[in-house]
Amino acid sequence: MEKPIIGILGIKVEKPIIGQKVTMDFVNENYNKAVIAAGGVPFLLAVPENPYALDQLLEICDGLLFPGGPDVDPKFYGEQPHEKLGPVHEQWDVFWFHALEYARSKGMPVLGICRGLQLVNIGLKGDLYQDISESGLTYLTHCQNQNRDYPLHEVKSVKGSLFNKLIGAESVYTNTFHHQIVKKVGEGLKVTGKAADGVVEAMENEDGSILLVQFHPEELQNSVPATRNLFKHLVTKAAEFKQKK
Repeated sequence: MEKPIIGILGIKVEKPIIGQKVTMDFVNENYNKAVIAAGGVPFLLAVPENPYALDQLLEICDGLLFPGGPDVDPKFYGEQPHEKLGPVHEQWDVFWFHALEYARSKGMPVLGICRGLQLVNIGLKGDLYQDISESGLTYLTHCQNQNRDYPLHEVKSVKGSLFNKLIGAESVYTNTFHHQIVKKVGEGLKVTGKAADGVVEAMENEDGSILLVQFHPEELQNSVPATRNLFKHLVTKAAEFKQKK
């Protein structure tokens, strides 16, 4: 049986090549490695100028992975920019929102990681604190200085949730690299994991076709093996979706 294809939403980066700045379509290779290890085939979906330009490629995907990246433009949840807002890219946001709507219209499974969690939450009519300092909740570090594979803080799971089943424990230690957090939870989502200070770290929908985490499991594949199950779940759901096509 053919392996399911997992579309990974890309971003753009500028790199100097022979003295020239060149814009490249980019995805962290650890997302690719995690998808391959889980039994899927990763496929980079480069950000186009026209968000509909890649619909033919979206059609061949069996699941979508929304990875980490820069802040989402707050205009998409009706707010003016906070003084601590990072760089935003409307073109990227528009394409990612389009891909999310495409996936939802087809029933395609989605895994959202960090920025991916935040964007999907916004796409489902939720919103964010534009900087963690706005929340009045946090006292933990949420942007660590340690290596990306170092599990720094604890995330407690909701008993009986998909997230709880996938990590196989009441809690898991994870890495953390973000300055924005969920404020209003999007429609159809429920919070299934939190840090000790109340910051939302995991969400999912009722049938498990949408799974979202604020940390970076692609970097924890060896240091926290239970995080491999997040990618295995996406690939399993994608295989089921592929069979129904």
